[in-house]
Amino acid sequence: MRESWAVVLALVVSPAGRVGAGEPVEVPKEVRAIEGTYTGAWTMYGIDDKGEVVKRFAWTDTFKTTGAEVKDGRAYVTWVNEQTFGEGRPPRKTEGKEGYILTKDGKPGDYFVETFGQTTIMVRLGENVWTAATPAAPQELARLGFPKGATGQHVMVKVVTKEQGVETHRISRVSTVTWTDKDGKERVTQFVSLQGHHRRQP
Repeated sequence: MRESWAVVLALVVSPAGRVGAGEPVEVPKEVRAIEGTYTGAWTMYGIDDKGEVVKRFAWTDTFKTTGAEVKDGRAYVTWVNEQTFGEGRPPRKTEGKEGYILTKDGKPGDYFVETFGQTTIMVRLGENVWTAATPAAPQELARLGFPKGATGQHVMVKVVTKEQGVETHRISRVSTVTWTDKDGKERVTQFVSLQGHHRRQP
């Protein structure tokens, strides 16, 4: 799953790897299937000075996944995400990995996404549906309009569909944030803080 929030690579493609000290393992077809180029559009929401939910940022991106390999008990691709925020602002690139933690017999197990050195495990809820919970970083909450000292939790949901024959990844993130307003009153809000999609390109 990708926070569509970013990230990716420079790695040598390896058709086989090792699970720990075991025998060589072929890259699973589930990982090969992740390789490709995706384009997307995203909107992030936060609050205004009254604590009302408002649109904060919007951007488009190109997400490229390559280099499927098996290494250190994982089967994954590396990716690069280039985000464009609008006229006059330079593109931003982020990097990461995603794929599966392999079971003892070399089969795909838990799905993971690694960004900025942090690994998030995605929980599969059903066919083509995943979710993950992560703490909200203070720096991000500040960008979303929350004051210093705010704390929060994100829950992300990703659903993969076929839309007019095109593989599409739709992602929404619900955030619950607690903060103290300028009058010293504790406030809590739960809202959709991120929404967008990726579509596979031919």
